[in-house]
Amino acid sequence: MNGPLRIIGSLIFVVPLSAFASPGPASGNLAGKVRDLLGIPYVDDAGLDERGRWAHFSQPDQVLDRPGLNCSGFLVAAARRLLGYGGSLAEAGRDRLRDSGPGAEGGPDWDFGWDLVLNLSEGHSRRWVLPGGNRPAPGASARALSGFRVQDREAWAQLSSRWRPDRVYLATLQRGSGSRLRHHHVALLLKDVSGGLGYYQTLPGGHVHRLALDTPAGLDRLCAMFGPGERVLLLEVEP
Repeated sequence: MNGPLRIIGSLIFVVPLSAFASPGPASGNLAGKVRDLLGIPYVDDAGLDERGRWAHFSQPDQVLDRPGLNCSGFLVAAARRLLGYGGSLAEAGRDRLRDSGPGAEGGPDWDFGWDLVLNLSEGHSRRWVLPGGNRPAPGASARALSGFRVQDREAWAQLSSRWRPDRVYLATLQRGSGSRLRHHHVALLLKDVSGGLGYYQTLPGGHVHRLALDTPAGLDRLCAMFGPGERVLLLEVEP
């Protein structure tokens, strides 16, 4: 989730204060609030800090000379616009159950994605979204919760009527199980007021992009990006 530190420069790049404005009424076009993030290149260990600077997760005092985000950084930047998140990068990645870090079973960052989506949505009404009407037990842990397979088209079809344009869907992607489980990637889903369903993410070597999951081509592309064992766990959040 957090790549190795790579110092790109020492200049400070400041984004407009509008990036931290209240997300506004839930009836607004939430997809429009993240449009300016599309196309930002992938940079390891990079996010948008609470002061409006493009900086590193592992060393927030090291700032970039141009915009850059990894998958976690993209989700933080999106949460600042959509959920009014105003915390630091360190707070966004807080280890909620103190079960990761050096020497942790599964690796130091095994549940980073799970921690991240819950930290960014703290204080909002929220619930996990699973096909078949399944309801996770209250207080379920990162190991207890399992999403559905990314390539499970039937599951996506079951959820097609669930999406709401006034909700934000934070995604953590999982692979492995037991001590080998990792929440290794995060993404965002938004339903546009026009009815389209967008899946937003960034991957190494690429940039922030949107896949149209309401189209066969968009779902095909998503399925091709991940292996058959990849699962997605979705958290519905009320702005």
